[in-house]
Formats: sequence, C-alpha cells, structure tokens
Amino acid sequence: MSGTTTIWRNDLRSIVRDRTVSVLLFVPLIFLGLLRFGLPLLERKWPALGDHHTVLLGLFCVIVGMFPAFMLSFVMVDERDQGLVSAFKVLPVSPNRFLMSRLSMVVALGLLYPLLLVLGAGIGSYGLGRSLLLAALCATGGAAAMITAVTLARNKIECLTAFKALFVLAALGATGALGSFEGWNRVPGILPTYWVFAAFDASDTQDFLTSSAMAALLLGLFVWIFYRSFRRNLF
Repeated sequence: MSGTTTIWRNDLRSIVRDRTVSVLLFVPLIFLGLLRFGLPLLERKWPALGDHHTVLLGLFCVIVGMFPAFMLSFVMVDERDQGLVSAFKVLPVSPNRFLMSRLSMVVALGLLYPLLLVLGAGIGSYGLGRSLLLAALCATGGAAAMITAVTLARNKIECLTAFKALFVLAALGATGALGSFEGWNRVPGILPTYWVFAAFDASDTQDFLTSSAMAALLLGLFVWIFYRSFRRNLF
C-alpha cells in the first residue's frame, strides 16, 4: 500500500507542476456550477432543455470521468519521451503493480468527479447506490481511455489528438439517452458510453441494471484489448 501511495503522490505532483493539464482539476467545479445554477437560467430561454436533463448530466459526468486519465496520460507519454521508462524497471514494485497503481488513481479520481456532479447538480434523484454505480462506469471509461491513448500515442501531440477523438466518441454515445435501441440507433450501441447514457436515462431498476451491465462488459472488453499493448509501450 505504501508503494501505491508513493506512486499516487508523485503522479499528482507531476500533474500539478504541469499547468497545462492541472487546470482540469478544477474544471469539474465549474461544470457543477453550470448544472446547478446555469441550467435553470438557460431553461428560461430554451424550455426544451428541460427534456434533456439526463443527457446533459450524463455528458458532463462522462467527460469529467476522463479528465484524470487525460492528465496522467500526458505525464506517462512525457516520461516515455524523456527515456524514464527504463528506470521504472528497477523500482521495488513490479511493472504490473506500477501500472495498476496508476490505473487505480485514475479510477479513484474519475469516480470522485462524476459522483460530485450526480449528487450536487440537483438533476434527478438517483440515490446513493445508483449514483455510485454511474460514477464507477464513468471512472472505468476514463481508465479505458488512458490505456487506449497511451497505447496509440507516440508523443504529446498524438496523445492530445487521441483524446479529442475519444471525447467525441464518448459524446456520440449520448444517443443512448435519446432513443430506443432500434434502427440506426443500434450503430452507436457498440460504444460503452451509449449504455452509460442509457443508464443515466433508465426509468426503472431493470433497465438501469441492464444498461450498466452492457456498459461494464464493453468497457472491460476495451481494457482487455488494449492492456497488453499498453504494458508493452511502457515496459
């Protein structure tokens, strides 16, 4: 546990030192203010927004769930560019534990941000258990995004490009809360976030659990596909 704590502390210090990405630590608070206080003001001008609360909440939660992954991915790509990866091989922890410690930090921070929005935005009444599961799905999506980006990117520019694409793909899953799983709406159903949005919009427990299970299955599949390449790229 002490090794994991040390890795977390060093990674957080690296994130804070990089002002380009450290600002994202505070953006979820801005999003919370927008949802809590800005959305009611916008509804006065555009009443139709009232029909899409769950889509907006899901979108903000999915995005902030990827913020920790975005920040740590830049740190990891930078370490690879500086040739520091070889030094990690002599650490007193195994490469697998080192990677899992970083993934656990991404999941922990990725869990905190969406949970803050779900509980504090004043949109819907999800309850603590459902809120935790929704936040966990968003956090797992962040971990999958980090594995994918670091696997595909060879430098910071490519990492940024990868995350731009991942943010767009994540947002495309919003159709999961805009229509039933039929016709052309089956196409984005291959995206894990489609089912995350569907879980946000679920009207009953069965639909919620089904959507959550599908999201977890697809996220697990993405993690499994990219994890081996992820390890090879770092070690």
